[in-house]
Amino acid sequence: MRIYIKPEDPVFIISLRYREYVGRNTIGELASVEERVSGVKISLDSEIDLGDTLKSLWDMYGRDRVEQAGRMDIMVTGVDPEALKKIKIRDKAIDVGGKINELATRIIPEGFRVRTVIRRKNMLTIIAAEDPIRDEWKKVAEKLEAEIAC
Repeated sequence: MRIYIKPEDPVFIISLRYREYVGRNTIGELASVEERVSGVKISLDSEIDLGDTLKSLWDMYGRDRVEQAGRMDIMVTGVDPEALKKIKIRDKAIDVGGKINELATRIIPEGFRVRTVIRRKNMLTIIAAEDPIRDEWKKVAEKLEAEIAC
């Protein structure tokens, strides 16, 4: 990610490179599940799945049987590990591009209502200003994109 801010113009440019996430939808696909004496330990492969996994488990078993034991570990008591593996946590794959767009939109300073959005494969650049977008700002945006494209 690169950000260019020039308050005296005023202009704000953000360029982000990201990887699309191949969504897996069941706990068995996105975590290791291990039976223990105290319950079943779920160790997630990616932190991006934590929120959806916790919500699904809370809905199914209640908050009293589901505990977040670590940053990416969850303990569930009184459940069959094989049944846990089959629990679907989302209906569709995660739209990383959409989440990146939402993030970028939130950090643009208020009042910068004139915007140019440039989308390329796994890349998003937004030029935001109070006045019409200048050609020189587009060149700065291209430079930022080139810096993070490598």
